[in-house]
Formats: sequence, structure tokens, C-alpha cells
Amino acid sequence: MAIQDAVPNIRPRAGHDLLTGIDSVLSRLDTPEPDGDGAAEFLLIALVRCAACGDIPQVRAQADAVRFAAALLRDGMTERAVLMLKQARMDLLP
Repeated sequence: MAIQDAVPNIRPRAGHDLLTGIDSVLSRLDTPEPDGDGAAEFLLIALVRCAACGDIPQVRAQADAVRFAAALLRDGMTERAVLMLKQARMDLLP
């Protein structure tokens, strides 16, 4: 019986798309004139990508925080949204 090499798992870990979306938005919000609506749309795109990969069940709490932060950004509450995004980012880090 021959030993076969195991196929490596090259799929990113759950929440990777959320993490990259959060990082991108936090850098955008760090500018002198942050674009809250554009950042909110970018967060929603990250959520859709995460859902398309089937990762939402593994990162449900962080996905809910990102969704709420997007709503806060649309309402102009940037500081509160940034705090939520930073907490979700910390939870997604390995």
C-alpha cells in the first residue's frame, strides 16, 4: 500500500474576507475626511464575500458587528463604528 501525500488546505481561514475588509475600511477612516458611505458599502461587500464562502456561521458575532458598524457609518457615527470594527478585528485575528 502506497502512502499518498495529503492535499494541502489552501483555503483561507474563516473570516478572512471580513478581516481584509475591516483593515481596508479602518485605513480609509483614518484619513482627514473619511468617506462613511463608501466605507459602509465596502464593509457590506466584505460581508457578501464572507457569506459566499460559507464562513458566516463560524464568524457570526463578528459579521453582526461589521453589519452594525456599516449602519453606524451611514448614520455618521464614525467613532463608534471604528470601535466596533477594531473589536471585531481583534476577534478575527488568530
